[in-house]
Amino acid sequence: MEDILVAPLVVGILFIGLPWLVLHYLTRWRTAATLTREDENLLDELYDLARRLEDRMTTIERIIAADDPNWKKGA
Repeated sequence: MEDILVAPLVVGILFIGLPWLVLHYLTRWRTAATLTREDENLLDELYDLARRLEDRMTTIERIIAADDPNWKKGA
């Protein structure tokens, strides 16, 4: 009696359960690998912030260079 139940269970696990599990995690992996709209917005904000900070650093360097032209030689 146990042999009758074990065979369909093993076949079900091998041909239904295992492929379902593999395909499930493949789908999860593919959706996680793409950027969401929130991620794109965050990247845009970070890019704008980095550009503004670079502009500020350029301005600060220009002001310091106007006060002391040899300030970079000490670094």
